[in-house]
Amino acid sequence: LDPVESQYGGWVGLSDITPLGDMKFLVLERDNQGGPDAAIKRIYSIDMNTVTPSATSPLPNVTKTLVQDLLPIVTEVSKGLVYEKLEGMTLANGKVYIVNDNDGVDDNSGEIQLMSIDYSA
Repeated sequence: LDPVESQYGGWVGLSDITPLGDMKFLVLERDNQGGPDAAIKRIYSIDMNTVTPSATSPLPNVTKTLVQDLLPIVTEVSKGLVYEKLEGMTLANGKVYIVNDNDGVDDNSGEIQLMSIDYSA
């Protein structure tokens, strides 16, 4: 995962994994920040065929490649209010679809947004 980049700290997590076939995947990484504090909303690709053992950890090394930084897209779609929780992702007909999770709580706008970007492997 990427290191924390938001000025207010927080954490970075993996929100979704989408299989592409042949042990290749898209992964959705995000921080837990919204609005102007958001810094990481990204799609990466990983290829599990290239995993290598780690000399310092029981977990193997996985190389990731940036596919799309979603912050500019989310900023445009949301008219400046960057959603904290981009949590769903799927691939269909040459597009990656991403959806936010509004948690259905009182301090959230309640808005759910489905976004798409073109994708070709």
